[in-house]
Amino acid sequence: MRRDATRESKVTIERLRLVVQHNTHKQRETSRIMKHLLRIACVMLTTRLLSAFVVPVTPSLRSDGSTSSSATALRSRSSGNADDAPAAAAASRRRSFVRNLLVVPAAIGGLFGGGGSLSRVANAADDNAEESFASIAARANLMSKDLGSASAPPPERRTSDKTVYDFSLPVEGNQVSFANLVRQDQASAEASGSQKVKAILVVNIKQDDPVARKTIPQLISLAAKYSGKGGTGALVVVACPTDQGYYEPDTSALIRLKLASEYGYGINPATIITDKTNLLGTGAHPFWRWLESNCRTPAGLGRVEGNFEKFLIDGETGYPVRRYPRKYLPVDMTDDIEAVIAGRQLPPARANYMEEWRVAAAEAERDTYRFEKGLNVFDQ
Repeated sequence: MRRDATRESKVTIERLRLVVQHNTHKQRETSRIMKHLLRIACVMLTTRLLSAFVVPVTPSLRSDGSTSSSATALRSRSSGNADDAPAAAAASRRRSFVRNLLVVPAAIGGLFGGGGSLSRVANAADDNAEESFASIAARANLMSKDLGSASAPPPERRTSDKTVYDFSLPVEGNQVSFANLVRQDQASAEASGSQKVKAILVVNIKQDDPVARKTIPQLISLAAKYSGKGGTGALVVVACPTDQGYYEPDTSALIRLKLASEYGYGINPATIITDKTNLLGTGAHPFWRWLESNCRTPAGLGRVEGNFEKFLIDGETGYPVRRYPRKYLPVDMTDDIEAVIAGRQLPPARANYMEEWRVAAAEAERDTYRFEKGLNVFDQ
């Protein structure tokens, strides 16, 4: 009885720890998004108002038939012509308005970092009242670039210098290097300085899982969309079945045949399936051990918790860039895949990203298809 009470208390403590982890990450993510939105708002407000107050340079006809620009006329009026004092006063008021307006975003930006550029613009407008609005607008443009670089997230810490191309996976009883598996021609890549396959999606699958009915057709659709004719495009999907987790009675060859007959998976060369591999425990495949440790969940967890966890890998660098939970649909990953293919920074995750991870964490405790040590995951 005492043993049961001790076990129950341990389970309760573990659940509380998971809840605290999720709440902490949620607060951190919300704070980061708010900072980013405030920076963008400051930049957009400043640049829009500056463009509204820039004096347009338009030619005007003089009495002698020659032309002059309105900017030149403004300088001549501001140089001390008493007849045009109202116009000079209006220009001064506009400059003062813009200067005061810049002080507010500078103060807001200073709270979250990156406000130095706004402060420099405001101080420049204050120190040199005769500076043209076009010059201030140019400074604001530079400031927006500074904020864009400052808001970029820091590079993800990696536990290994290895890349995906340092590993091999079993296919039809043979160990195949990852580069050959995805048909990445390393020789031509070294010659051209660019990889043919830009994005790789690795998924651990279980064909009898109900999630397979939605996920596998969408994986095939993504491969068809980005692989091009004959599978020569930029995306490759690699599916890895396993005996771990919910029981998998079929052999690797039978799984391959079933996926081809039921879904058409494997017909497109951009859809690849490996033999069954271990994902967890002391007998875990080195590739999966590296992948899980270098691309963790938002809660910091490395090990796979359920079937159909998806890992997006940059084909150029060979590093994983984002991980997706069990029920996160492949169709919601299109923005991330297109960013990796184009060589851009990943966009912010979609609104349902964190919610799906919370659902996955709850299912990892009670779902039929969960991975649980001692139940369906054994050390070797």
